[in-house]
Amino acid sequence: MMVKVTDGMGNDEEVEIDAAKITGKELLKKLDITVFEAIIEKNNQIVSESEILTNADRVKVLNMIHGG
Repeated sequence: MMVKVTDGMGNDEEVEIDAAKITGKELLKKLDITVFEAIIEKNNQIVSESEILTNADRVKVLNMIHGG
C-alpha cells in the first residue's frame, strides 16, 4: 500500500506499507506517528484511526506541525 505522508508545507513523501488492509491506527504505528500528531485522509475524506484502509484507497497522512 502506498501512503503519502505530508506536513502540509511541501514536505511530501511516498511510503510503501507492507499491508493490503490495515486500520488507521496500525498505519500510524508503522509510520511511528501518534494519533495525536496526524490526520488520516482516505479518498479525500478525513477518517478516524479505526477506519479500515486498503490497497484500493488513496491514503494520505497529514503530520501536524507542532512546537513552541
